[in-house]
Amino acid sequence: MVKTRVPEGGAILDQEEMTMEEYSEKMRKMMGFEYRGFINHIIKNIIPPENAKVLEIGPGPGWIGIWLAKERPDISVEGLEASPDMIRVAKKNAEAEGVAERVQYIHGIVENMENISNATYDLVISNDSLHHWDDPIKGFLEIARVMKPSGKLHIEDERRDLGFRGKFILYVIGPFIARKEWKWWKSSVYASYTPDEIRTFIEQANLANWIVKPNFMGISIEIK
Repeated sequence: MVKTRVPEGGAILDQEEMTMEEYSEKMRKMMGFEYRGFINHIIKNIIPPENAKVLEIGPGPGWIGIWLAKERPDISVEGLEASPDMIRVAKKNAEAEGVAERVQYIHGIVENMENISNATYDLVISNDSLHHWDDPIKGFLEIARVMKPSGKLHIEDERRDLGFRGKFILYVIGPFIARKEWKWWKSSVYASYTPDEIRTFIEQANLANWIVKPNFMGISIEIK
């Protein structure tokens, strides 16, 4: 039996117990290896075209887009972020990493990108953002609109229908790996979608070339 989805909410903002600067540093230390793996997959398997214009949905503190831009000095990245506090921190990070001229941020949500023209981006990416979206179908349609006809796509997120291996990692190993942040990891899993739900959204949006690839811990959606 798959648990009923529990929406996690939208933008992550400064809190009394943690500013987004503190959150950024925690994510850099805790998730840096995963972020590097995501970037390596983009470069080696999705293969952004030369001088690609990239849209990152939900960049948070910006580490993925920033490090991708450092690995590929020919590309530019725009991050669409719902949290003004995250944008503040991401801009600081881009400046500190020396890529502020090529990595910029837009305040907005994936379901409504009316300020972005059709067929703007060569590549759209997103990591651990999908479970925050209020309406994935609208989000997917907007992504399809702002991507070039030859555009590529790579989205990764958690999956709610974990099997034995996934549950073991989340519930047994997870508290030791994530420590105080474990509750947020668990919340993200509860807010995520199943592969079948994602396939249904894609079918309803009539996006025939979007490929759903589940693994034991999560889901990816790709166009190569």
